[in-house]
Amino acid sequence: MSTSGSEEDSSSDLGVSVSVAAARLGVRTSTLRSWGNRYGLVPSSRTVGGHRRYSPNDLLLLDAVQASVTDGVPPALAAATALAGTKTMTTVVKGAERRRRGAGPGGRVLGVPGADSAARGLARAASQLDLDGAEEVVLRGLRERGVLHTWDELLRPVLIAAGARWAETGDGIEVEHVLSEATLGALRRRRVELPAPEPGPAVLIASAPDDQHSLPLHAVAVGLGERGCGSRVIGAQVPFNTLASAIRRTRPAAVFVSCVLPGSTSAQALVAELPRTRPRTPVVVGGQGWAPALPPELQFAPSLRVSLDLLEKASLRARLFQPPRP
Repeated sequence: MSTSGSEEDSSSDLGVSVSVAAARLGVRTSTLRSWGNRYGLVPSSRTVGGHRRYSPNDLLLLDAVQASVTDGVPPALAAATALAGTKTMTTVVKGAERRRRGAGPGGRVLGVPGADSAARGLARAASQLDLDGAEEVVLRGLRERGVLHTWDELLRPVLIAAGARWAETGDGIEVEHVLSEATLGALRRRRVELPAPEPGPAVLIASAPDDQHSLPLHAVAVGLGERGCGSRVIGAQVPFNTLASAIRRTRPAAVFVSCVLPGSTSAQALVAELPRTRPRTPVVVGGQGWAPALPPELQFAPSLRVSLDLLEKASLRARLFQPPRP
């Protein structure tokens, strides 16, 4: 056993495995294997044990192919151009393909200027309406970088690009739907994978009555899970009286209420329904739907990170000072 481990460690200078190369590019391993079978983009190195590895030159080649595919060049032509090393051909093909974009299952590939390879891979999968591929990219980000990085650096750029396209052209709502479904699926899968939270009251999570956005709820739940805090997601469009009933029944460590749409809810209406618990249940609100001036009973969180910090603090306090149940 030790011989095999040392063999793999000593072979790291020869290159990287298909899974590492795929993660680097933001694509599925099956995509790289398909490129190898169809276009000859195979790893050029092998370990002592015969395992294939992508060399640094192989990775540069894959980067060039991915960049061309992201720009709309068909994979076969992108691979042939990269293998031939003909920059002029790539330029000509890009110009021709830009004029022909719009055909295909996902329309044009979403542009995410300045984003990393994972975000470009997510944009490409969503544009091709590849729900499973998009979900795998998001799940990989959650596993490797955590929910904060994934939310801010992977999801937000692509979601913003999809929203901007729809606002400008009226097209691409199907791409937004794929992104939302993929993200929701990845967040739910990641939450199940996380270790069980520490014993104690959980955080209650819901959206305001007129807000149907559920992604922020599950992002908060995963973030709390990463910090060892328990949570209960009620869901979107929860009436405040229903939320109040859930607070009385579950005695949560804290409550998080999301409202994404500006002007769609009332902080005063929420406060009016809050039950009088002892000690008082902390209530954190997030999203653009809340007015800047809030009643003192509510804490505003301007970002996912601040939301998690406030809720984690409340969760830790609840574990220490949990009153006995009647």
